[in-house]
Amino acid sequence: MKSQHQQLPSSRGDDHPFGDVLLFSDALSRVVAGGGGAKAIATLLARELRAAVLVEDAEWRHLALAGTGLRAVPPSARSLLAALDRDPDERVITVPLPGDVPPAVATALTAGETNLGWLTAFPQHVMGDVDRAAMHLAANALAIELTRDQGGGKNRRRTFWERLVNRTFDDPIEARDEAAASGITLAPQYLAVAIEAEGLEESTATAKTGDLRRIALETIRANGEIVVLERGGGFVFLCPAQLEVDAANLRTAAMLVPRAATKAQFGAKVVGGVGRVADAIDAARTLEEARSAMFIARRIFGGSRVMPYDDLGIYPLLVRGNATSEELRAFSDRVLAPLRAYDEKHQTELIRTLRLYFEVGQNVKTAAAELSVHRHTVFYRLRQIAEISRFNLDSPHDQLTLRTAIAIDALTTRT
Repeated sequence: MKSQHQQLPSSRGDDHPFGDVLLFSDALSRVVAGGGGAKAIATLLARELRAAVLVEDAEWRHLALAGTGLRAVPPSARSLLAALDRDPDERVITVPLPGDVPPAVATALTAGETNLGWLTAFPQHVMGDVDRAAMHLAANALAIELTRDQGGGKNRRRTFWERLVNRTFDDPIEARDEAAASGITLAPQYLAVAIEAEGLEESTATAKTGDLRRIALETIRANGEIVVLERGGGFVFLCPAQLEVDAANLRTAAMLVPRAATKAQFGAKVVGGVGRVADAIDAARTLEEARSAMFIARRIFGGSRVMPYDDLGIYPLLVRGNATSEELRAFSDRVLAPLRAYDEKHQTELIRTLRLYFEVGQNVKTAAAELSVHRHTVFYRLRQIAEISRFNLDSPHDQLTLRTAIAIDALTTRT
């Protein structure tokens, strides 16, 4: 304000005890109604307080600066506030400054319990109650502006991601242009992780779901922004995965989420799935794979676990149904490819050994007789098969996948 000793003219009367504040409130309302934004509010406040005014967000990023010709202003008020021993619930804070200068005054920009940032004034005089009241009004106006800006931006971004995973875009260039218009830098490829909690009590479900979101994000790290989409009672995390090492790290991290939840005393079973890497335009596929993997993990394997789609063998095709002959053949080729490549390179008979092993009811002695080799040779080959294919021959789930792959291979091999 001009000064607490010099009242502004007021239509309400020069003797009104809050004349200055009311006039400032009117001016502030006009700025907000006109869509002036943080810079305009800071400029108005700087003029009325005869102060330099700094506006920062919750991450201490610069949003607006005004009145810098009146006083020197540090690049951020963060270090000044961090050095104070203050009450965390205190709204307006006096900040002593070095030298013979009036103290700064800072106030939090809040929306409910959410901290949106900070408003800090560096006045030429010691601020009194009327000045602080004006600053309080400006802080409320800034909080409204920040909430509106963030809400609008979030809504635009959320709408884009929902359109992308609903296969609205046919052209990758169109998708990238739309992403850029929504303030999104689209990664070349994404990998989806689906996470849900089971057995939550209705009274605490909302809070626990928020806890699960936090735990998952702290566990799943990515080289880029992770997109969070709500699905059912859980979440799908779309993670940038440009390199195979990124995808491998994400799969490993996702599988650790249940353990992290247990360590955090989450108190409920956590189940999830991981899709395969997909181009950005095909993000719907990795999302669907992640949710399918989560469904299979819950129904077939049970327990608290997150399972990658690629580790589920034939189950994804069984769940989806109506698989084409080309998809079945591709599945068989993918499962048997490592064994076939080894046989071709080393002139071995791993696939033939596996087929006979299953045909004779997993009887090593009979398989050895059919192959005209010693039974120790069959044992050795079975160990090789397990190591090369990464399937456990003692697991009924892995056996089902291998048996199905061999059957499809036999049915579709041209003679």
